[in-house]
Amino acid sequence: MSINRRDIMQMLRDENELLKTRNLQVSRRLARLQQAFRVLIDIDEKTQLINVQPDVSKLFSQLLQLVLHTCNCENGSLIMLDDEELELEFVEVIGVSRDSLLNHRLSVETGIVGNVIKTGQAILVENVHSSRKWSSSIDEYLDFHTASLMCVPLRIDKKIIGAIEVVNKTGDSPFDDNDLNVIRVAACYVGLALQRAEQLILAEED
Repeated sequence: MSINRRDIMQMLRDENELLKTRNLQVSRRLARLQQAFRVLIDIDEKTQLINVQPDVSKLFSQLLQLVLHTCNCENGSLIMLDDEELELEFVEVIGVSRDSLLNHRLSVETGIVGNVIKTGQAILVENVHSSRKWSSSIDEYLDFHTASLMCVPLRIDKKIIGAIEVVNKTGDSPFDDNDLNVIRVAACYVGLALQRAEQLILAEED
């Protein structure tokens, strides 16, 4: 069976288009990884400042802003566990619901964040309405619509003390594993920052 010149040219054009598409995908992935790397360096630098001035609330806000920027997201929160009251408290919030959600408390058993704190497992949910773990209570309280989210636990040593949650990525692309890895690393730095601040406060008391 012979292949004519026209068929060969079409095959070459198709292969060229495929290579262009793959190169574009690789370029975009590389750009996102480079952005994530720069943000993680910024996170590390800001965390080091806790040794000079233990302003934990300011650090929380800065770290959360960096995470949201990297994940192309406008809404996120840092949630701490109150062991005595068995409640979760929103200690830092960025986004349209900040005024209503900051310092808001909910049961430790509530929704995906409650499950993350209970299990210690990070989670990425592309469609919260298909998840049995999701609770609509916060959406109803805020008159907000959550479509997708990521949530990772916060730890000091091995003890879980809270979580970071980001919701509703902007643009057409969904949250992916790169986003989840960035927020995981950020959570580690927040835990270290808390530990350093605690040590500085104890040292000042002594």
